[in-house]
Amino acid sequence: MLKELKIENLAIIQKVDLEFKNGLIVLTGETGAGKSIILSGINLLIGEKASADMVRDGEEFLLAQGVFAVNDEQEAELKELGIEAEDKEVIVRRHIDKNGKGKAFVNNIRVPMSSLKEIMGTLVDIVGQHSHQMLLNKSNHLRLLDRFLGEKGIELKKTLESIYNEYSSLDRRIKDVEKNKRETMEKKEFYEFQLQEIDKVDLKDGEDERLEEEYKKLFHAGKIKEKLSLTEELLKDGELNALNIIYNSRKNLETVSQYGKEFQENLERLEKVYYDLQDCVDSIRDLNDDIEADDTRLERVISRLDAINRLKSKYGDEISEVLSYRNEIEEKLQLLDENSFQVKKLEKEREEAKKKYYEIAKKLTEIRKEKAKVIENNLQEELRGLSMGDAQFKIEFIENTSMGSNGMEHVEFMISTNLGQSLKPLWKVASGGEVSRIMLAIKVIFSKVDNIPILIFDEIDTGVGGETVRKIANKLKEIGQTTQVMSITHSPAIAAKASQQFYIEKKLKDNKTITQVKELNSEGRVQEIARMLAGKNVTEAVIEHAKELLSEV
Repeated sequence: MLKELKIENLAIIQKVDLEFKNGLIVLTGETGAGKSIILSGINLLIGEKASADMVRDGEEFLLAQGVFAVNDEQEAELKELGIEAEDKEVIVRRHIDKNGKGKAFVNNIRVPMSSLKEIMGTLVDIVGQHSHQMLLNKSNHLRLLDRFLGEKGIELKKTLESIYNEYSSLDRRIKDVEKNKRETMEKKEFYEFQLQEIDKVDLKDGEDERLEEEYKKLFHAGKIKEKLSLTEELLKDGELNALNIIYNSRKNLETVSQYGKEFQENLERLEKVYYDLQDCVDSIRDLNDDIEADDTRLERVISRLDAINRLKSKYGDEISEVLSYRNEIEEKLQLLDENSFQVKKLEKEREEAKKKYYEIAKKLTEIRKEKAKVIENNLQEELRGLSMGDAQFKIEFIENTSMGSNGMEHVEFMISTNLGQSLKPLWKVASGGEVSRIMLAIKVIFSKVDNIPILIFDEIDTGVGGETVRKIANKLKEIGQTTQVMSITHSPAIAAKASQQFYIEKKLKDNKTITQVKELNSEGRVQEIARMLAGKNVTEAVIEHAKELLSEV
């Protein structure tokens, strides 16, 4: 239930602090006094849009805050949404500045607007013009019916949705595999040509680098042999060569090495140079012997490199990339046969899912039809109590042409409000006053399955009067025995049935219009209901009539 409501700087409201009780609560007052602004404040708390023009002229911000009491079940639902109720209470606050920027808080934790709507959807249900439009829109009718499914029906619906998602996933996979297969088939000959072209060259990873080295040696073989031979001559074979010079130098140092440690050290260093140079000369001679100008081999190397480079220009910058592409197209060609097998396997799984879907959907339909009968009977009973005794109400089942996550059918609410009339869609038949009564009847029925503790009716008495409005008043009082009901009303009959009444009036303060709200005591209620009955022409008879209305059980 809504225990406390605080509103500051909203339209012509400067500040109001209200405390609410259980039962039927009514907000009354003259037209334009600001009753709907109170509702706007509650709307802010349930996540409705806010704008800068809602902020009272001359003020920096507006504030709406509500304290909601919750029961164990609601506390558990809120916990699933990440909200901890402290002492069985939830405090919701909206703050909107004069630029239209807003913040929302639940128990002092800032929450996004989408979360606020989800959280408050478990606590408050406002019944007004928007609700009427929701009721008239047939796309909402199946959702309304499914609120009566019960535990077994809800489980079936969840299972059905899961199977449908599985079926849809399998269907998408089959389409993807078949698409890939088609694309591969279209390129099959081209892929086979590419595979043959690559395999014909018989590539080896790193082969191009080795061939490049060999090509350089073969192409420059003459120059290499000439330079190596000259090097040999300078180092060993020439009349004046490096090895001889180092050898003689070594001998000289050997002679003086006995005269000092430093001479011995340099001798050892020179000996190392000599033997290293000897090894180097031997290596150069071996290289020179290995180098041959072989034009035949050179042509083969050039031809091989050309073949490799042609493939690299088509399929990748490196041999590894060419081989990777080769494996890729080979895999695609192999998958042609495998895809056919995979499609058959997936089609079998899809058919099994489809069969399972229709088995569950059939059971769900049976439960829906059972619940539809209960709703039809209960609603007609409620409508009889609201002066619509001739009304006939039926939930029509229309079979879907394709599978869907909600089952095999959609439904539409059909009604006939007068004897002898055929059933027609609700939106075609019901007048404004009739829609209000139908909505009220539906709320009576759905309050038995919903766990929403606060129902707010915005001028539910619009378009009705006389005995009908008295019946609406009784019905609101009845709902108020199990649910907190708040009603903005112009009807004295409804106001008289309330357990708590607030009077809203406009006043001038410092040349500015403000709305004031006060809770009425017994005498205040008599005076206000008398005003609602007769306007400014309140007589003793009207006062007595007001007292009679208030005394009715």
